[in-house]
Amino acid sequence: MKKKIILISGMVALLVAILAIALWPKSSDQSAKDGKLTIVASTNVYAELAKTVAGDHTHVSAIITKQSVSPEDYEPTNDVAKKVSKADIAFGNGLGYDAWLNKLAKSSKKTQLLLVSDLLNKDSKSNPHLWNDPANMVNAAQKLANELSKKDPEHKADYQKNAAAYKEKLQPVTDKIAELKAKTADKNVFETESVYEYMLKDLDMKLVGDDFAEAIAEDSDPTPAALKEVQNALTEHKVAFVVQNTQTTGGDVAKLVKLAKQENIPVVNVTETSPDNTSYVDWKLSELNQIEKAIA
Repeated sequence: MKKKIILISGMVALLVAILAIALWPKSSDQSAKDGKLTIVASTNVYAELAKTVAGDHTHVSAIITKQSVSPEDYEPTNDVAKKVSKADIAFGNGLGYDAWLNKLAKSSKKTQLLLVSDLLNKDSKSNPHLWNDPANMVNAAQKLANELSKKDPEHKADYQKNAAAYKEKLQPVTDKIAELKAKTADKNVFETESVYEYMLKDLDMKLVGDDFAEAIAEDSDPTPAALKEVQNALTEHKVAFVVQNTQTTGGDVAKLVKLAKQENIPVVNVTETSPDNTSYVDWKLSELNQIEKAIA
């Protein structure tokens, strides 16, 4: 009986060992298998940029892929932390927009942190919503291509070619901006939050109610004077249209949007993050088409 027990115990131990090996977590670090670099982007917007520039020579993934998730409020899980720690490059926006990525990347000895704000030499006071200027995206693509060329010189020609292709990919957006600029230049516009500032400046528009928009962006209450300034601009029809970030709600914002509609002032709806399964070009064109309709 004792021998039988020992034999059974040995078989159980063997089965446990086999099962443990079978269920052992597989490494998510693809570069260890095929030699390719891995890039982990903070959002799907930057993942799309990275995929275009990197082509088939790297593994690219995004941490935030849903519009319902705010990069500014995001709390990374342990799995996300491990994913970033194993990546060759962590690619983000910077300027506090995805600060959690900075912390994760800096805690890894392997991961190189590349922030678009640094690549474009933006100072700490710059508006963090860099992607709303297609020129920023084009320049970031070129800077990323340069960094990849250093890490993987064998494919330098491809990275540089792909960066040029990304610029061509965004051409419909830049063409639309040029087309609209003739109609929007020097017109006043109010945005409920300072999310769309870069695009409005590309259109040569004049921003009204800056203090209100900045307060909303900082999650603080606008002053009575800031609120009054916007109300007067709307009732006196001093703005061509209103830009509303539909991902930010609040009493004061709702009141001003309602007032704009009462005054028959067009409201253009924009979002801070890309709609699910929507390319950057389609996202920006949908917003610009709203502006075209608003000024018609």
